[in-house]
Amino acid sequence: MPEQRLEQLIKLNHPFINQNYKGVVGIIVLESFIFQDLENHLSQYKLTYQQFNILRILKGQHPNGVQLSVLKERMLHKNSDVSRLVDRLVAMNLVEKPPNEFNKRKLHIQLTEEGLNLISTIDIGHPAFQSIMSALDDEEILLFNKLVNKVIDQKLLHQKK
Repeated sequence: MPEQRLEQLIKLNHPFINQNYKGVVGIIVLESFIFQDLENHLSQYKLTYQQFNILRILKGQHPNGVQLSVLKERMLHKNSDVSRLVDRLVAMNLVEKPPNEFNKRKLHIQLTEEGLNLISTIDIGHPAFQSIMSALDDEEILLFNKLVNKVIDQKLLHQKK
């Protein structure tokens, strides 16, 4: 008999219609747990996960900056209001968006020294970043990541059609 932990957690009275649907609900529950852990960890730096994501993207481009469109494209949560998030990071003196003398609408967003120092001190090896995934051993996490990539590949294949 399959494990019923997910059903118990979400207080499901009847079995899932099928294993695919159970997998989708399981991923949503995992995402929620992981997101809560990350938000709790990042709160000590007074950052949200979306703000951290912007800082992470800018760190990867440092010392160059990027346009707002690049941040929007690379954000993990596509529904984020990136311009509002950038404005908050500017107010926190973590990023800057110096005006473009040739085109006022083309923002060039880059880390400040303070932003670079902050993003460099946030330890992605910290247990909060590993979150509940640390329940998997090395072999299991490799298999998990392989399965995630397989599902992503399927999604990308369908998007091309």
